[in-house]
Amino acid sequence: MRVAVVGLGWVGREVWLPRLLAHPDFEVRAVVEPRPDAVARAGALPAGVTVHAHHEDLAPGEVDAVFVLTPNHTHAEIAGTFLRKGLRVFLEKPTGTQADDLRLLADAAQAGGGRLVLSAAARHRADVRALADLVRAGTLGTPRLAELSWVRGRGVPGSAWFTRRESAGGGVLVDLGWHLVDVLHHLWGASPVRSATAVTSADFLGREGWSAPWHAAAGPGAAVDVEDQVTALVATEAYGLQLRCAWGSFSELDRTRIVLHGTAGTAELDCTFGFSPRRAPERSLRLYDGEGVRDLPLPPAAIGDEYDGQLDSLAAAFAADDATAAALGDADAALTVVAACYRAAARAR
Repeated sequence: MRVAVVGLGWVGREVWLPRLLAHPDFEVRAVVEPRPDAVARAGALPAGVTVHAHHEDLAPGEVDAVFVLTPNHTHAEIAGTFLRKGLRVFLEKPTGTQADDLRLLADAAQAGGGRLVLSAAARHRADVRALADLVRAGTLGTPRLAELSWVRGRGVPGSAWFTRRESAGGGVLVDLGWHLVDVLHHLWGASPVRSATAVTSADFLGREGWSAPWHAAAGPGAAVDVEDQVTALVATEAYGLQLRCAWGSFSELDRTRIVLHGTAGTAELDCTFGFSPRRAPERSLRLYDGEGVRDLPLPPAAIGDEYDGQLDSLAAAFAADDATAAALGDADAALTVVAACYRAAARAR
């Protein structure tokens, strides 16, 4: 598959581009990045890779698929451009920061015949797949309550646009919370939101020492007007959701927990999503049921394997006739939860 990478910020430069260059299913033909310094930081590109300054510069027929890895507020416009041209588009989360973005993408795909697949790498983690196996086997029974948390001790993103609502659409809830909600919907299915209660705060943004060590610092004077912590309780028609996310805290380690309570058992996954070096020392999956408590085996996994896993399945995902409808359905479900939490936090303030 001939691909173009649009956007060489951190996720493009450090996560997707090197994996695409190494993967046998893909041939990187072009990159799009207006900033020469960002292109330079990406390192030497293979011979024959064209560098464009603007996404409109990609010639018709130059590529089969486009990875849109740009700042959040540009996702719908840029992805929509390629969908109207009939291309396959892989879009980094969040798909959009408002419902209008999803309508734009749907209209563009219908007009041009392009297909959309969303970045959902966390679904491809080996430990999440093990948790999904329990759910599919009916081991937990009927869903009742999900406890989701991703708390970093030192993890404020360094890119300046990440901490501005205008460009990011929100803070830690849009960033880490989107991953958690998407995984929950993958495991239990989405359910209409009945009500939400949420509180947000921003105690660590701009403070010395709380930036993510794997992320370039934004530099002095970067604007910050988003939340770095959120705690929410969401009632859906099928189950309850307790959500806690933080870019900064006094936690010693950066940790992710997914706890699913059902009528027949509880499963607890303890790990660390993402690339933080301050990780939980071991991953664990524990099952509590009528037979007691059991630690379940997890297959070995390296940091970042989930991204390779999504690339392995990408050709099949694009080939599905309902690819775009499924992607936009997943995006709408996640955005509905995120928006409900933001509305509740605004009411609390």
